[in-house]
Amino acid sequence: MPSDQPPAAVGNKAIFWGCFIALITTSFAFFTRMYLCDVRFGADFGLDKVAIGALKGAGVWPFAISIILFSLVIDKIGYRIAMLFSFACYAVYLVLACLAYAAIQGVEGVEVAAAQQKGHALLYWGSIVLALGNGTVEAFINPVVANMFSREKTKWLNILHAAWPGGLVIAGIMTIALADTAASGDWRIVLGIIALPAVIYLVMLINAKFPVSETEQAGVSYRDMLAEFGGFGALVGFGLIFMQLGEVFGWSIGVTGVLTLLVTIGFAAYTKSVGRGILAFLIIIMMPLATTEIGTDGWISGLMEEPMKEAGFNAGWVLIYTSAIMMVLRFFAGPIVHKLSPIGLLILSSVLAVAGLLALSQTGSSGLAVIFAAATLYGFGKTFFWP
Repeated sequence: MPSDQPPAAVGNKAIFWGCFIALITTSFAFFTRMYLCDVRFGADFGLDKVAIGALKGAGVWPFAISIILFSLVIDKIGYRIAMLFSFACYAVYLVLACLAYAAIQGVEGVEVAAAQQKGHALLYWGSIVLALGNGTVEAFINPVVANMFSREKTKWLNILHAAWPGGLVIAGIMTIALADTAASGDWRIVLGIIALPAVIYLVMLINAKFPVSETEQAGVSYRDMLAEFGGFGALVGFGLIFMQLGEVFGWSIGVTGVLTLLVTIGFAAYTKSVGRGILAFLIIIMMPLATTEIGTDGWISGLMEEPMKEAGFNAGWVLIYTSAIMMVLRFFAGPIVHKLSPIGLLILSSVLAVAGLLALSQTGSSGLAVIFAAATLYGFGKTFFWP
């Protein structure tokens, strides 16, 4: 039966679902890697808790770098290039992870330490590449969907971002089903599940006819677009980038400061703008908001391992449960978002998230009902941090 929708609308929906699955890929990557950091990588690569934390962080902080950089140039390079780059990052990550696994197989005696060090290095750099891919996905899917559905941005962006928690739920269930493999078997199988959504979104988007950006349609110049970010945006954004790179590569504070200053001056001179105040404010508050959600979700399985073990359940169910709450609420976010102002929604979300996290920290051996009651507060709180 022929569709009564115009071809453009049908094409837009296909592109939307390709973007939706691309975002699911990021959550698959997040859950599987964080879970293995908690249950396997420490033993396999001889890592202490500090090294595990650094490995977890390597899969997160480059995310911000690629979002910032690709967001600044995506109108120049096009959405397809960004999409292909993100897929290439997933492919490289899987190759490096497999090499890390191979590095420690069949090694004994005095060679173990060197093999573990080599495997850890491969996994660390693979995690950085993975995070760059995750950030690139965010950098292209948001403008694509916003441009396709310019009259219903809020609706479609809310649905799009249900893919993140939805992917965490799916990946979580699949990972827990493979818990024995993750703990003592071939963990490449667990990491490899990210290939499923990655290949699907590549096939769906490789020949897609992406929309023209709103700025291009309106005749806004590239310089005028960057002026929204301005000198202050460059100071904060690139300052954070250089601080993190400095920590990884051992740069002095002076080197970090000089690089930040040079980029800020250059950006301000090119755009002839200090940037919009509201954008600068949002850049600053995004840091604690992202830490509350991404930071907590990265550690929550490990933190809740003992209380959940006492209750007889896998700790991964806590993240699956809070993600399920987020997924449902984001699908039906319209009425909630429209009843509160953005600032009011952020305040309410923060209060609920803080209450939930404090309650989770006190659960101890309180039992499953108490744990999930506290997790419910946290799940509601983190849902609307991106109104």
